[in-house]
Amino acid sequence: MREIKWAFSFLGKSKYKLFAAYLMTIIVDIIMVIDPQIISRIVNTVLYPMFDDRSIPTETVLRQLVPLLLIAFGLLILRSVIRFVGNLFREQASQRATFEIRRGLYRKLSEQSRSFLMTNRSGDLINKCTGDVEAINHFLCYVSWAMFDSIAMFAAVLIVFFSISWEFTLIELALSPFAFLTAIHMAKKVRPIFRAARQQLSELNTIVSENIAGNRVVRAFCREPFEIQKFDEANEKYYSMNLDANKAWVNHAPIMETVGNVMNATAIIVGSLLVVFQRITIGDLIVFTSLSWMMNEPMLQLGFLITDLQRFQVSCERVHDLYDSQPEIVSPENAIESGELKGTIDFEHVSLSYDGTEVLKDISFHIPAGATVGIMGPTGSGKTSLFNLIARFVDPTSGTVRIDGENVKKYNLQFLRRNVAVALQDVFLFSDTVESNIVYGVPDAPQEVVYRSALDADADSFVKHLPDGYDTIVGERGMGLSGGQKQRLSLARALSQEAPILILDDTTSAVDLETEHYIQQRLAQRDKKSTTLIVAQRISSVKNADIIFILEDGKITESGTHKELLAKKGYYYSIYRIQQGYATKEDLQKAIAAQKIKVTALEGGDL
Repeated sequence: MREIKWAFSFLGKSKYKLFAAYLMTIIVDIIMVIDPQIISRIVNTVLYPMFDDRSIPTETVLRQLVPLLLIAFGLLILRSVIRFVGNLFREQASQRATFEIRRGLYRKLSEQSRSFLMTNRSGDLINKCTGDVEAINHFLCYVSWAMFDSIAMFAAVLIVFFSISWEFTLIELALSPFAFLTAIHMAKKVRPIFRAARQQLSELNTIVSENIAGNRVVRAFCREPFEIQKFDEANEKYYSMNLDANKAWVNHAPIMETVGNVMNATAIIVGSLLVVFQRITIGDLIVFTSLSWMMNEPMLQLGFLITDLQRFQVSCERVHDLYDSQPEIVSPENAIESGELKGTIDFEHVSLSYDGTEVLKDISFHIPAGATVGIMGPTGSGKTSLFNLIARFVDPTSGTVRIDGENVKKYNLQFLRRNVAVALQDVFLFSDTVESNIVYGVPDAPQEVVYRSALDADADSFVKHLPDGYDTIVGERGMGLSGGQKQRLSLARALSQEAPILILDDTTSAVDLETEHYIQQRLAQRDKKSTTLIVAQRISSVKNADIIFILEDGKITESGTHKELLAKKGYYYSIYRIQQGYATKEDLQKAIAAQKIKVTALEGGDL
């Protein structure tokens, strides 16, 4: 009941259309029970007297018959029109509700924090937003109406039957509990099967989405047979689960059908006996035989409707849970959402943990506005986590991150992130034009901003040679572009934002040294100086920074300018000598130790 109430809450003003559709259903059911009574009147008052008394003129019979036939025909047309309008209203109302549910789900997903997206599979989330929402739509549009229609139909026919013969009605009703109990027993069996099937469908969607996204990796490692087998196994499991659900229905269907047939046969037998004993007329018998299906049909429909209701409840629970999920990181009340940020950054004893693993440990530093900061360190040392804290993709476990002296938690999230431009290490480009990808963060940016950003990122050099230049459609995830080209478009996208804080997460790792040098020169010559943080593995990317931080095992172990770090002869010095090509065995040992790699060959002097 909770899930039904929740689903109906999305109807909004469309609930009046649904209410009107239900009202029309009652009218249709009333018309349906009136039709046989008109036929009964024709038999009892027109045809039966005509056969009993041959002297009645044909004109008199027609004068009585034609109006009744016209009424019956008119009611038939009216019933069809009302049914059509009711179906239209139901469809409009259900589509409006599912539209609102989808919109709400997408907004929830767009607001979710990193931890939520890391712990929920994409296939499962896609399935909730598509297949499960469609199950809700099917319930709102058809199942709920069919249940209401069955109740209204059953009530209408009971009133008519009791008004004619209470004996007949009670005998028919005596068979009803068998169908009801059978349907309830089936519902208990199929619900867990439907829940498991939905989970398996999510697994299937995950496999498909991963293979589409990683198709080049699959082909590069010749793993097509393995992936096909994995999909076939998941598909076979989903197929078996659906068969199990259908078997539950097949096992109970004969019982439901038998009960229905017995009720039809009972109507004929009992009705005939009542006519023989003159308890009812032949016209009444026609009413009974014509309308007995209206008592039988709800019983037969009960099994189907309960099956669909179980599907709806399973899907609605999954969608409801996603809809009610709350992001861990939200904008505070009375958040700062206006003003011009300068770009000063302060970390005060900041620590960060993921799933019990400490990634950053008591980090403290001050970065003045407009400074350029280089950050280096072994893989997994926590470099990207620093940026996640600045843009507030995650919150610190302890300590405070400040921008312009204010705790980042006091800023409105949208305002904060508009002032922090990020060029990510894992480049993602949308299936859109080159220009749209560049101005993604500022869609209303003037044309000169597009070209200047592309020039500064050295993207213009290859974009102008594309078939349609800046209007060229980029393939999904940048398909068709090289790694360096995608990185340069990602950098141009960050630069077009013209934010006071610019974060470059290993942005030039896939470009050659000449291109990197060109980009560095262009960044240094930009009119609007941003506080720039550069994560890099190459010394050339950070050597001109105002200050360089070395992160190792979540801690800042070295800091200073290029010359100062070389003089310290620590990790930075070792990496510098390795990249310059004249590293000693000691330099290599330091670099490997920083990566926590055990190489016993070093002891034998192999390096």
